[in-house]
Amino acid sequence: MSIRLALTNFLLRNIERRALARIKEPVKIRRRMELQTRLFFRPKRGTPITREALAHGQSSVSALKISNGNQGVLLYLHGGAYIFGSAKTHRRFAAKLAADNALTAYSVDYRLAPEHPFPAAIDDALTAYQALLGRGVKNITIAGDSAGGGLALALLHIILAKGFPKPRAVVAFSPLTDQTMQSQSLKDNAKSEAMLPAERMGEVRDMYITADFKNPLASPLFGDFKNAPPVFLCVGTTEILRDDTLAMAAKLRAQNVPVTLEILENAPHVWPFFHGRLPEADATLKKVQTFLSQPTL
Repeated sequence: MSIRLALTNFLLRNIERRALARIKEPVKIRRRMELQTRLFFRPKRGTPITREALAHGQSSVSALKISNGNQGVLLYLHGGAYIFGSAKTHRRFAAKLAADNALTAYSVDYRLAPEHPFPAAIDDALTAYQALLGRGVKNITIAGDSAGGGLALALLHIILAKGFPKPRAVVAFSPLTDQTMQSQSLKDNAKSEAMLPAERMGEVRDMYITADFKNPLASPLFGDFKNAPPVFLCVGTTEILRDDTLAMAAKLRAQNVPVTLEILENAPHVWPFFHGRLPEADATLKKVQTFLSQPTL
């Protein structure tokens, strides 16, 4: 573990985790993250960023179009427990993934709970995907982090169920895949987790969904992924969502889906978000780049 990683864990545990445990109102959490990312997580100067509407039929969702890569499209779904975060808070991360892989990113502003509970987020993600298909885009990679990682996998499930053209690949960073909240790591890692307060997981979950927790559109761990494209997953050993990722990897492999799994010792939740500042983040994103460069994808 690098000194920077140890310092990041210390700061997250003593600042971010305490704030997320203390602040109850989603609006206040949203404002806090917007301010933090505006101050500390801005994309490189000169990165092309414009806002677009992704429309399909009578539905439309707003997204940030980021970069102008010529090797395909990245559909990015931000994290934030389905109650906070936005395309803007994650634009630096989406821009990095796009630049690394010569992609054009569309970071989606899906509707947030509790104002817009399940299935609003998955409905918006599907609208965005169908809008890109309607534009004739064929080479689509779906990616997301935390809740957005779970949303990316839920989107993959519904794409396969409906027989739509498949994405080229899916990348999920520390995904939330099981809304039953029964995984052992929620208990085992409650103290070691650097960022997410385990004691609030059920409460926050209920802002998004209050029943039918095994619905694969909310909990992709219970989905069907036969004939799915390759999937890249990563998680830290001390995360409370560790088992969400490990169980998801096992589920995919049981259905003969090619899976690349990165498990990093003592890494915090969605550590690749700290690229350029953590050597471990840069190393993982290099592995994502290698994964997406495979000609067989």
